[in-house]
Amino acid sequence: MNDFLTISIVGSIILTVLLNLLPVLFPNAADKIQKNLEEHARNTIKQHDDNSQPSVKIFFPWKVMLIVSIVLTVLINIVGNFAK
Repeated sequence: MNDFLTISIVGSIILTVLLNLLPVLFPNAADKIQKNLEEHARNTIKQHDDNSQPSVKIFFPWKVMLIVSIVLTVLINIVGNFAK
């Protein structure tokens, strides 16, 4: 229990420092993200106003799901073989 508490505190400090250093390391990232969000909002408004476009857009990440499924299956089999 003592090790867990120590690891948690050290991990929390490291993550806090890293999150505070991100704006210093990537100063223009916030501007780029804001511009991308504004562009996405404009495109969404245009699509909403256009009656020829479907009103509901469905995103189904089947490729990602397939890759994750294969990777998890391999990892589970590897862990199962080492557990024997």
